[in-house]
Amino acid sequence: MKMMYCFNDDTSLDQVMFDGLTGREYVTSTEDALNVMKIKNPAMDFCADAKAGVYDDVSDEAYQQMLQTIKCVKNLWHCPGDPEDSAKPEMSVLMLLANAIELVSRQEVELRKYRGRYD
Repeated sequence: MKMMYCFNDDTSLDQVMFDGLTGREYVTSTEDALNVMKIKNPAMDFCADAKAGVYDDVSDEAYQQMLQTIKCVKNLWHCPGDPEDSAKPEMSVLMLLANAIELVSRQEVELRKYRGRYD
């Protein structure tokens, strides 16, 4: 599947959706289902779009912010124990969910430190 998205005014991702399943996929096991439901790393398409000139009209500052957003998101595409900068080209939805939960948890701890309190 391919992750479709737009950049919001603050360069965060907006209108995230997934394209690529028809609903007619033949699966006989959970393993088959998870293999069908792999999501392509959006950093691959972002890089291809950048090389194709899609972002040529975007200011350098905005492009750098978009790039930082994509770099953050691409780190979800890694396996446990792998360095975070070793992103995979695609990942199952369950692994992505697990990685997203870990990331949210780590960011919550950092926000609490930044705020100077632990509630």
